[in-house]
Amino acid sequence: LSDDIAYSVHDLDDFYRAGVLQYATIAAELERWLADRSNLAALDDATLESSLRTPGHSLERAWRRTAQKDGWIADEGEFRDAVRRVQEGLVESLLSIPFDGGIDAERRVAAFTHYWIDRLKASIAVDANPDVRSGHVRLSRDAWHDVVVLKFVHTRFVLDRADLTIYQRGQARVLASLVEGFHAWLADPNDSPRAPRRLLDSVEATIESYAELEHADPRGADVIRLGRARAVIDYIASFTDAQAMSAAALIGGTSDRLWDDGRSL
Repeated sequence: LSDDIAYSVHDLDDFYRAGVLQYATIAAELERWLADRSNLAALDDATLESSLRTPGHSLERAWRRTAQKDGWIADEGEFRDAVRRVQEGLVESLLSIPFDGGIDAERRVAAFTHYWIDRLKASIAVDANPDVRSGHVRLSRDAWHDVVVLKFVHTRFVLDRADLTIYQRGQARVLASLVEGFHAWLADPNDSPRAPRRLLDSVEATIESYAELEHADPRGADVIRLGRARAVIDYIASFTDAQAMSAAALIGGTSDRLWDDGRSL
């Protein structure tokens, strides 16, 4: 719940500052959905999926997925009201004026952040008998829909951008190369003793943990394979972004800073 409140608001103000959120495209998406609601609702799923770049269509798909996944709370009227609130509170009040780093711009960002954080905090409710997809502490119905729409803006106009996607795909390849490289190193009986000491210690500890679980579970498990895999994942997860890039260059044999990069291992 705290993540919903924090990230649905703070991520947007960060990307507004960076100039990523564009007024025209976001305004067109929300306005078209509100103005053309009945026609959009009549579209079949295949037609909708093939025309997501048309203003209003991505938001219609988001609503359908929300209704399908969270029918216990999703309400079309509440969703429509939330779209209107986001249109007024985010698009018209904040995005309509580009961020220029000045005092007035900072005040607008602060006002936006305070309004939404205060609104969502004040909307926290306690449910004695929550739905299986919810919890005892949750947002009220109207605020819940606000978060859905705010997250839609983040997903559609930030996470789905081609420039971010290509960067994420590159990062995924780096992580995959690290996992495969370290796993192959540990599986090499001749070269595994030369693996980083911290990784070897982690492998030993995780194998012992899985061995204890095997004794408790008559089904058993491949404790060495599981121990190595868990140790590699934990080891890579401990890297900073810079360390991950350096390690990927080392394990791929392309590093030109062998001794400096090797210190992070």
